[in-house]
Amino acid sequence: MMDAGGYAAWAAAVTSVATLVVTTVVGGRREKRQWARGALTDAFVAFLAASWQHSDLAKVSATPPDISSAEAMDAQYGEMRNQLTRLRLLSPPDVVRAGEALLRLQRRVKDAGSASERAEALAAASTGRHDVVSAAQKAMGLRRPWGAAPRGLRSPSTAPGLPEPRQPSDSARTRADDIS
Repeated sequence: MMDAGGYAAWAAAVTSVATLVVTTVVGGRREKRQWARGALTDAFVAFLAASWQHSDLAKVSATPPDISSAEAMDAQYGEMRNQLTRLRLLSPPDVVRAGEALLRLQRRVKDAGSASERAEALAAASTGRHDVVSAAQKAMGLRRPWGAAPRGLRSPSTAPGLPEPRQPSDSARTRADDIS
């Protein structure tokens, strides 16, 4: 027969095992979520960076592009395809669809036969990048207007009548890059 000390030791051992199991399971799930979120963020950034680079190359190349420009654009297009594969593994269908659409739009940029076609294709690619970012934000639970403060930090009385801040357009970004 066990005395009170034996029961207390037994209860402590059972509690310790239960705590170990719970922390291992919960901690493992948390680490997996953190890894997936980090890998997804890396894939989004690399995909969008390759898209920007592709568009930037198209802006400075002739129409149609010379061989070296075409090869450089093909390299960025290939990087986008690689990152899209990662996005297919890690993200929901809406993000994948937006990424696939952007990939097709970037192909139109390279294949444009005239300066006006290229300008239209670049504008469409810019919109496609915005769509990818929006889908990524939604998938990661970060959905809010560009530049807007988080809900708890918004103050409607601060600036009545002013529009919400928005992400700069591609042309504004390019101008800002040229200045710096």
